[in-house]
Amino acid sequence: MRTIYRYIFSFAALAFSLTAGAQALPFVAVDYNPASLGKGGATYTDVSGVAYAAFNNPAAAAFYDGKLDVSAGYTMWQPSAVKTNVINAAGTFKLGDKFALSAGFSTGKNPAYDEVDEIGNANGTFTPSQMQLGAGFSWRFMKNVSVGANVGYAKSSLAEEASYGTVVADVQAMAVFGGLRASVGVSDLGGSITSVSGAKFSLPSAAKFGVGYSLNASEKHLVDVSADAGYYFSGGVAAAFGASYTFNDMVSVRAGYRYGGNTVLPSFASVGVGVKLVGIKLDVAYVVSSSAMANTLGVSLGYAF
Repeated sequence: MRTIYRYIFSFAALAFSLTAGAQALPFVAVDYNPASLGKGGATYTDVSGVAYAAFNNPAAAAFYDGKLDVSAGYTMWQPSAVKTNVINAAGTFKLGDKFALSAGFSTGKNPAYDEVDEIGNANGTFTPSQMQLGAGFSWRFMKNVSVGANVGYAKSSLAEEASYGTVVADVQAMAVFGGLRASVGVSDLGGSITSVSGAKFSLPSAAKFGVGYSLNASEKHLVDVSADAGYYFSGGVAAAFGASYTFNDMVSVRAGYRYGGNTVLPSFASVGVGVKLVGIKLDVAYVVSSSAMANTLGVSLGYAF
C-alpha cells in the first residue's frame, strides 16, 4: 500500500465536504460552458448555442437552427477552494431538421499533494483528477416538442488507490413555441460510488425544470431571460436565473445568479461576455460573488454555422 489511508480519507473528505449531502462525482452536475456560467447556469432551455448539449440538455439540440456548434474551453474552477483546472471540448451536429448528435469530453486536475508510506516516509506526489465523457441524441418528433438523452462515463481519482467511476445518464424533454421555451427531465442518473472505507455515495441526480423567453426588439437587438430549478433526489432544491443581451448577433453580455441551497453547487452570481464573428465565437464568464466559487473563470473558443 503506497499511500497511507488517512491521506486518502483526508482528501476524500475535502472533496466531499464541498458538496452538500456528501455526494460522489459532484463535477457531473457542472456545466463548464462559459456562456452558461455567465448566466448563473440558467441555460437549461438555451437553443442558440448547443455545443455543450452532451453535458446539459440534449433535447435542446434538436431546436438549434444551425448545422454545427463546437467549442473548446478552459475553466479555473473554485480557485480559492479545490483549485481545479478543467479543459473541455464539446460539439453538436444537426442531422436534417429533426435530429441532432452531441458529444463532449472534459478533464480536470487539482493541485498535487505529497504521498507518504505507512511509517511516514515521503513517497512522491499524487495529482487528483477528474474525467467525464458523454454523447447525446435529440429528436424533434413534433414541430414544437423534442426529447433527448445523454449517456456518459465519469471518473474521479482522489489517490493512487482511490479511483471511482460510473455511467451517468440524462433524459430530457423540451417544447418551444415562438420565443417561449420550457423543458423538464432528469439529470445525472447512475449507480452509487463506494469509497475505500466501504461507505456509499450517490450521484447528484436531480429532476430539472426550465423556462426561457427570447424577445427580438428589432433585427439587431435580442434579449433572453431564463430560469432553471432542480430538485436533488438526495434532498435539496436549487434555482438559477439569468439574462443576456445580444447586439447584431455579434456581441453578448450576460449576468445571472444561482441559489445553491443544500446542493452540490454553492450559490453564486456571475457575469459574462461573448463575441461572434464569421462563425468564430469567444465566450468568457467570471463568478463575481460566492464563497467557494469566488473568482471562478471560464473561457471557450468555438465555431458555429
